Formats: sequence, C-alpha cells, structure tokens
Amino acid sequence: MFAQSFYLNATSPNWDALILNDYETVFPLPIKSKFGFTYLSQPPFTSQLGAFGKLNLDIEFLFYNYIISHYKLIDLELNISNKITSKFISPKITFVFDYKNTYIINQNTKRNISKSTTLGFNVQMVNYNECLNLSQKLLNPFLINEIKLLPSTVSLFDQLLKNAISNQTLYTFKVIDDKQNIKALAHFICNGKHVLYLKGTNFDKPDNSGSMHLLIFHAIKFFENKSDFFDFGGGSKQGLANFYKGLGGELMNYSFLQINTLPGFINFFKSS
Repeated sequence: MFAQSFYLNATSPNWDALILNDYETVFPLPIKSKFGFTYLSQPPFTSQLGAFGKLNLDIEFLFYNYIISHYKLIDLELNISNKITSKFISPKITFVFDYKNTYIINQNTKRNISKSTTLGFNVQMVNYNECLNLSQKLLNPFLINEIKLLPSTVSLFDQLLKNAISNQTLYTFKVIDDKQNIKALAHFICNGKHVLYLKGTNFDKPDNSGSMHLLIFHAIKFFENKSDFFDFGGGSKQGLANFYKGLGGELMNYSFLQINTLPGFINFFKSS
C-alpha cells in the first residue's frame, strides 16, 4: 500500500524512486530538502517503505549502498521483506494478521463490543460525499490537539484521503447511537490485498463505551473477503499494542534505518 503512487503523491509529494531493470524491484525515495541538503525522511502515515518486488541480500545492498552514498541523513522504515542488517538498523514493531489464519478476539474486547451493542450503537459506512468534511470536522482536531500533529501534516492526511477516494480505495466507518450521534470515526484503505487501518478515534472516551472496539471489529469482518491481511499500522505504544492484540493482531517486526552524517552545523540547525 505505502509504495503505491496515489499514497506517496499525498504523503511525500517530491518522492522519487530507484528502479531495478524493468521494475523488478522498486525502492521509493521520500526526498526532502533543507539548507541545500537533500535527505530521506519517512513520510507521515506511512509505516513501511524500502525495497519492493524481487528481493535478495545482493539487491538490498545495491539499494542500500546507493542511498548511503547519496544522502547524508536517512530516516527510513523498511518493509518486512527487507532482511538487510547493519549497525544503522534497529527493530520496530507493528501488528497485523493474515486472513488465512485464525485470529482470536480476547475477552476484554468481546466485553467492550457487547457493551457498545447493548447501548444500541451500530456501525455505518460513510459515503465519499461526506467523509472528507466529516473527517476534517471530527478527526482533524484530534490529530492536531491530542496526537500533536502539525497542521501541515494534517493537510497531507486530507490529501491522502482525497487521493484514496479518487483511487476508490478509501473506506470510512462511523459508530452512531440511537439518536444518530457519532461516537467513533475511522478510515481504512484497501487495495484488494492489503487493508490498512489509517487513522481513527472515538469521541466518547469518558464513557468507556467500547465504540472503537465495535468499529474496528466491524472493519475486520467487512474486509475478510476483500483482502489478504489486515494491518493495524503501528503498535509501538503499549496501550495501542494491547488494543490491537485484543482484536487479534499479531506482532510483526520490521526495520528502521537511521543514518546521520550531516556536517555539524547542519545537525545544529536540525535540532534547533
């Protein structure tokens, strides 16, 4: 998902790519520039990039050697198929599950789902005509005020939603009560193989009503025959990890490549 052009066009507008032969392997380059230096920085809302396609260690080192010789600053998350190791690579975790396998919902999650259904909550899909306005009204304040994303980053998120709508890969769900009040909202992107939980939140946190458990579980069932695997898109924070595990998510390790060989004065400005 993360390497598709509609996704990169939104999250990393100046991206480029390294291509091996006739697109046998592709390595997206999320390029940024500052003080006359170009560097590679992991785009927001994107958990895995690196090399895609035909892969072996020789091919991976071909890309690796190129980027470290051309960029002084690199912050890149490499997808799970990338097996390269170096002193500059550290592990990261996310949660996913493969629909071919049995996923198990734990008892706490079941209780929360039962609580929300007892309260009369139900899940509805939001149509394309209203999902962007609804997201900007309800979800964007959460991203800015609670997640502490910059308004410029949230603008990229809006553009990603627009691109996904144009690509017909966006799915938005809301949880409503019996008075049509919205209790939770979340976006998913699905390309027929990979379904990604993009962003979402509930608006009834003090009530602990289980609305987000209900929404995510509904999405999991909805995509069951539409995708090969479900990607929770993160999980490094313990609270999120417990939430995703409760919904059947299995821990998956991938890699984070971080190199900084910028001159000292550029490092000074970068940290200021």
